[in-house]
Amino acid sequence: MTPNNFGHTADVLVLRPVDRILGDVPSSDAPAQPDGSADAATLQARLASEVHAFDQRPQPQPEFPAEWVAPGEALKPDPVEAPASKPRKTAWRIVKTLVALAAVVALGWTPLQRALETTSAEAVVNARLVTLRAPIDGTVTVPRNITGVGETISSNEALLDIKNPRADRSQLDDLRRQVAGLQAERSVLAKRKTQLEGLQAQLRKQRDAFQKGRVEQLEARVAELVAGIAAADAKADETQSTLDRTKKLKASGYQSQAAVDRAERDHKVAANTADALRQKLVGTHVELDAAKTGLFVGDSYNDIPRTAQRLDEITQQVIDLQGEIDEKALRISQLETDLAQEEKQFALRSAAALTASVSGRIWEMLTSDGEEVSRGQDLMRLLDCGGVLVTAAVSESVYNKLRLGQPASFHLRGESADRAGRVVALNGLASVAANMAIEQDALGREPYHVTLEVPSLVNGSDCYLGRTGKVTFDTTGKIPGANPGTSVAKL
Repeated sequence: MTPNNFGHTADVLVLRPVDRILGDVPSSDAPAQPDGSADAATLQARLASEVHAFDQRPQPQPEFPAEWVAPGEALKPDPVEAPASKPRKTAWRIVKTLVALAAVVALGWTPLQRALETTSAEAVVNARLVTLRAPIDGTVTVPRNITGVGETISSNEALLDIKNPRADRSQLDDLRRQVAGLQAERSVLAKRKTQLEGLQAQLRKQRDAFQKGRVEQLEARVAELVAGIAAADAKADETQSTLDRTKKLKASGYQSQAAVDRAERDHKVAANTADALRQKLVGTHVELDAAKTGLFVGDSYNDIPRTAQRLDEITQQVIDLQGEIDEKALRISQLETDLAQEEKQFALRSAAALTASVSGRIWEMLTSDGEEVSRGQDLMRLLDCGGVLVTAAVSESVYNKLRLGQPASFHLRGESADRAGRVVALNGLASVAANMAIEQDALGREPYHVTLEVPSLVNGSDCYLGRTGKVTFDTTGKIPGANPGTSVAKL
């Protein structure tokens, strides 16, 4: 209220700034609220009501009639109602209206744009769980470097050790006994073979000596017979001369017939003696040739001497022993192969080391150090940070527009950038895989569920598990190889 020229107060129009008219409406530079179009509609309604209330505000009325004039003063025009101020007031109203319309457009365009997009009602970063089970019965040992739930682990890192001191080793021990027995038998056979080979060498030496002596003996006999044949031939020649001479003397009458008969007898004896020696020489050569080959021909002994026969027996025994040794060696080799396999199986039955098959975090510890576990029992669950997915809940109308492989973008709450991804599963009303860390029931705003693959989330050390956001499905492109009319955006 300000005093006028009448000494009284009158209402004066006070122009409030636009920011006071809008109240707590944020500027266009401020980030949009998470609820989107709902907050924008409220702000627009409040803005319109403020502008309408200002325009409809009643004009201030003077406390005295306009024609009343104080004594001694002339009537002066009211400066508020002066004609010169009306264009200025109209221009100011236009400016305020334009500013208000600009604020409405700035605040309403973003929610309107988002309302036209195909988005999810809610979305959460999800990942699959890997369950480690006990491969054997035994006692669990937790390494000191494993602290518990939430610890970050890398692939192939040792997590748990299981030892079973009561593992069945009967088959292993039986194979070891068989191998040891066969090795002992082979050792005995090898020693016996060595002894027989020594006896064999002695018999061979004796046989060779006998053969050599017999050959020399026969060679001497051959020489003797050759000499006897030469003497017999000489005797035969002498008796032939005597016979010829005696026959001539008898023809002359100087010898008797008896002398002739004696000469003929002596000649025949000498000739037959030479023939007999020649035949004997032939037999001696046969015996000599046989002796040189190891066969001994004679009337007083066998074709092979006792030493040679004994040598043959020992040689046969050595051959048999070698065959048995080879058989034992083959059986030992086969049993050693079976033993090696059984040792591996026993090692698997008696002890086991569980390692991480994925990189991620320990999600749940289901055992403790020193606990007795059975085969197949769940021991630990790991969060696979390499298999991070996004589970989104969408309405039925949005779900019917989606296709497998369709590109999309995921906006993680609290970040300004969008992450590129694609639809990998359209679960709809069906249940999502049971090995996911966050179950499908956690998203209840919409009944239809979609699974997306967002490669950039895999690089997070904490898997981003449980963080929420919004998925926008781009339907402006085409899936490569899809039927005409299938619209999706290109990544």
